[in-house]
Amino acid sequence: MCSRQAPLEISRTTKHLVLDLPIGSKEGSYDVGLLNDTGDQLLRATGMAELHDHVIGLRVDVELSSIRPGEYSLAVRQAGLEWTRYPIRVL
Repeated sequence: MCSRQAPLEISRTTKHLVLDLPIGSKEGSYDVGLLNDTGDQLLRATGMAELHDHVIGLRVDVELSSIRPGEYSLAVRQAGLEWTRYPIRVL
């Protein structure tokens, strides 16, 4: 049985996300999306992941002001691969 991750919290005024990608991630272009509970994409951003201090970091610019407060999935993927989803709460 797996436990559900507590959602990350993010403000609607946030303009940039800096994500540390999991071990084994590769440098290059990534898509980032905000998905609702039915899997519809409400936001899409693209960024370049780069290696810094032994960690692959991804920085993307986002515009969340039109997103209603609530729980969503933050989805990350490299081109051609499946989404990896993380719970997120927009405040």
